[in-house]
Amino acid sequence: MSTERWNDERLDRLANRIESVIESNARIIQALANASAEAREERQQLFESAQRHDRLIESNARVIQALANASAEAREDWQQQQAIILQHQEEIRGLQTENRRILDILLNQQNQGEDSTDD
Repeated sequence: MSTERWNDERLDRLANRIESVIESNARIIQALANASAEAREERQQLFESAQRHDRLIESNARVIQALANASAEAREDWQQQQAIILQHQEEIRGLQTENRRILDILLNQQNQGEDSTDD
């Protein structure tokens, strides 16, 4: 087994290499820290965006429910109006029938009056 002697030049090379590794590791650690900070910021932005979307979804759900309620009320109103229209139509038909009956009675009375004056 051979034993090498550590001379100043060899020690300087080893020290330079160790310093280079330390600097490289420091750059890598800084780059990882920067990437981690960016990822944290992106996660925060995504979280805030998700919260905004959730609020928008809830708001839209309330609007849709309000529209559905308004539509249901409008349908009920329309059905009530249709029922009133049908009732009015029936009343008008009844009045038309009654008017025809009265007109027939008046015409018959007029015809009877003319017939009695002709005698």
